[in-house]
Amino acid sequence: MATDGPSLRPGENEITNQEEKLWRQVNPGWVHDGRVSSQLFRPTPKDTGEVSVTRSSLVTPEESHRHHTEVMGYASAGVYYVDVAEVQEVGLRVVDDSQVDDEDERPPAHAYVDFKSVQSKGDQQRRASKLRDKAEKHGWQYGPVAK
Repeated sequence: MATDGPSLRPGENEITNQEEKLWRQVNPGWVHDGRVSSQLFRPTPKDTGEVSVTRSSLVTPEESHRHHTEVMGYASAGVYYVDVAEVQEVGLRVVDDSQVDDEDERPPAHAYVDFKSVQSKGDQQRRASKLRDKAEKHGWQYGPVAK
């Protein structure tokens, strides 16, 4: 079950459909000897505890990848996924923030895995590793795309 996190902002909604897949772009720098590192799901300081994903109910893995690379201009080796149930299994929640009215540019169907209540870097690492392991079992959903 997901842990309670900080209050949701206007326009945010927790995703509870446990079967929904969450597409995650794989930065080429996270692939080492053919294996994706746990950085795939570990929040960086700029993430402020929000690891970006896109919702499978609204976009395909290819559409997600295309928007990430062609519209946003970021690098991606391809797309992995975890589902909402898997995120909940590691005590986190998924929040759709695609309707938040602020100045951040978000991809269509944007959501995030909420790490904001996890303060310990070690705990973040353990949960990120578990999510990476789950995603790795599913394999590439789009790609891998050569650099």
